Amino acid sequence: MKLIPHGLLLRSLIASILVVLVAGMGSLAYTVHATSEQTRQRAVVRFDQLLHTVERTLQAACFVKDEGLASEIALGLLGNSEVFEVRIIESGRELAASRRQGPAAGSDGSPLALQRAIHSPFEPARIIGEIHLVADPQVIAAEISAQVRLAAVQVGWQLFFVAASVAGAMLLFVARPIASMSNRLHGMDPVSGERLAIPPGHANTEIGRLANDVNQLADRLVVALQEERSLHRQREVDERKYHAIFDNAETGIFIIDRSGTVISANPAFHRELNLPPSDAPAGGLRLLDLPWETLTPLTPLIEGPFVDDTAHAGDVCLHDAGGQRRWLNMVLSPIGDGLLQGVVHDVSTLKEAEALARRQAITDPLTGLANRHGIEQRLRDGVASLAQGQSSGLALVMVDLDGFSKVNEGIGLPAGDEVLRVVTSRLLSCVKESDTVARLAADIFVVMLQNVSRSATALKVVGRIVNLLRQPYLVEGSPIVLHASIGIALAPNDGEDVPTLLRHAELAVDKAKAAGGDTHVFFDPTLSRIAEHRRQLEKDLRQALHKEEFVLFYQPVVDLHARRLVGAEALIRWRHPERGLVSPDAFIPLAEQTGIIDEIGLWVFDSVCRQISAWRAAGHDYRISFNVSGRQIPDGLSPEILAETLRRYAVPPQSIALEITEGVLLADVDQARAWLDAAHGLGMRVYLDDFGTGYSSLSYLKRFPVDTLKVDKSFVLDMHDDGNERTLVEAIIAMGRSLGLDVVAEGVESAAHADLLRHMGCHYAQGYHFARPLPVAEFEAAAGHIAAQLAPAAAR
Repeated sequence: MKLIPHGLLLRSLIASILVVLVAGMGSLAYTVHATSEQTRQRAVVRFDQLLHTVERTLQAACFVKDEGLASEIALGLLGNSEVFEVRIIESGRELAASRRQGPAAGSDGSPLALQRAIHSPFEPARIIGEIHLVADPQVIAAEISAQVRLAAVQVGWQLFFVAASVAGAMLLFVARPIASMSNRLHGMDPVSGERLAIPPGHANTEIGRLANDVNQLADRLVVALQEERSLHRQREVDERKYHAIFDNAETGIFIIDRSGTVISANPAFHRELNLPPSDAPAGGLRLLDLPWETLTPLTPLIEGPFVDDTAHAGDVCLHDAGGQRRWLNMVLSPIGDGLLQGVVHDVSTLKEAEALARRQAITDPLTGLANRHGIEQRLRDGVASLAQGQSSGLALVMVDLDGFSKVNEGIGLPAGDEVLRVVTSRLLSCVKESDTVARLAADIFVVMLQNVSRSATALKVVGRIVNLLRQPYLVEGSPIVLHASIGIALAPNDGEDVPTLLRHAELAVDKAKAAGGDTHVFFDPTLSRIAEHRRQLEKDLRQALHKEEFVLFYQPVVDLHARRLVGAEALIRWRHPERGLVSPDAFIPLAEQTGIIDEIGLWVFDSVCRQISAWRAAGHDYRISFNVSGRQIPDGLSPEILAETLRRYAVPPQSIALEITEGVLLADVDQARAWLDAAHGLGMRVYLDDFGTGYSSLSYLKRFPVDTLKVDKSFVLDMHDDGNERTLVEAIIAMGRSLGLDVVAEGVESAAHADLLRHMGCHYAQGYHFARPLPVAEFEAAAGHIAAQLAPAAAR
């Protein structure tokens, strides 16, 4: 195996030699230091042994202060080749001193010196002198040099063998397998399936893993080459498909540069823009030079710098070569190199459909007038003109046809629609072209009068509207007369925005309808306050049940013949935290309009059942009646709910009476009769309240399961000995008795009323003569008072 310049083997050998040299120098330096220290230590040990041999003689010489003996000892010590100088000192006085000829310092300038104390031969603890020895530095240096040379030879051989072993191991186990793999790799053909063999003995070494990695890389390279060939073939197929799609697409496709010049375009592009073939891209067609009506959405993208790489789309209008106005949807996308790819297709039909949809969205389909959205848009424009000083004023006239629903019910919807079209025609004839007429709902119209600043001007237009609307309408040869409730709001006095004007006109209409209709009312701020009061009352009413603000008052009912208390009528009251005790007349109509009456009715029935259960537990067999609203029939108080509540409280059904009025029966006769039959079938009693105040009460007695008639208090209060009311009351009582019905007289306010009713044969009575409606806590005391009140009459 030859060494390749800059090859791995040569670099490995050089690195090994350098490592050995550095390690050898370090090892040699350490050896010199260690050998020097060891030589010095051995010299100290020898000096200790030498002094030990003359210790007794030194003690004697110093004790007797014999200088001659001391000199002999010093000369004797100099006989040792390692001793260079000897000094014997007794009590600070030099007793003897001898030294060799020559320098006292060695090459290192630090001669070895040893000092020992001399003790008294008779008192070992007392020091009588000291001896100083200085070693010969040349002898010590010679010994150190010999030891260092020996150690250097040993270290050199050791490092040589280590370097040789490392180099051989690297050659055998690293360089040779890698060189072999490199030679094989140069001639390997991965595509044909050749792979790099793992050198023997290296299956689990890094070299073996390297060979596996190379093979895996070769496998991935082969796969990548195959994928590249496949992608190349796919690109060729896709390019053919693209050209086929590009040429045959129904949507126009083109490429333009930054100046808007068409570089490439398919045939559909020319068809969409109605361009002749001569205007092909080769002719230098510039997109911006075409007769566009609007190209605003796309001009900045074509002529200005790109701000991003996203596509931009917009609808543009073009007058083609035939003079036809066409809408095109164009999408431009940057594709690099200052080019844009465009897609264009005709959206004229869609634009026409959108315009039609917009017109339909703001137009009433029956009359062709503006609908709510349309009038709101016109009102916004009018209010804006008013704010900018372009208009002197604005009047909003809302026209609500009185009782029009009965027209539809009587003559049918098609005829009703024809009447509405005639109403539209008459309204349009009353206003100028600059004004707007709209239909808000089935029978509600709105007229917006422009440049009207005074109520007198609006009143003239309203007068014309009223006169025309009162003219008869011929439907199937029969004349029909309509009236209207009209509300008027003026801007800016009555509002400066659309919702406020519409709301104020609506409030004025409500005031007109509340006055009986067939009239007109200008908006007044008090109407808004009344509406706000009603809204707040409705809000409080919705929370009253959850806050437990409702309470039942009970007005006693007495048996005139048995002269005893038999029950009570339950009357709901509302303990408002701010308004105090609110009577039903103030909130029941609102509850019926908002649907809260269902929840109230369930609460009343549950409270009545609970109270009857409590009275029965106390030994009182009282009957309670309560009023049922027509809005609670049939779902608010369904027969299933009635039956379940009776069962839950274990209350006898005959202990409860349901009071209904003629209005309940008029709403839906079949539905009301089915509900009453179901309630009566449960065993509950049915009272017909306010009997005699309607025009068809007698028919109800035959058609509905009524048990008891309640004579309206207006008849009882005005009852005199020879009055018509007395005759009417007598007739009602006689009729009830003949039909087997009980009669309850309301409004009994005196003993004379009670006696007269008793003589007429009336069964039951209630009124202030016995007690006012009372909370349940006061009812027991009232019962005792009524019993005491009736007792004297029983004794007579």
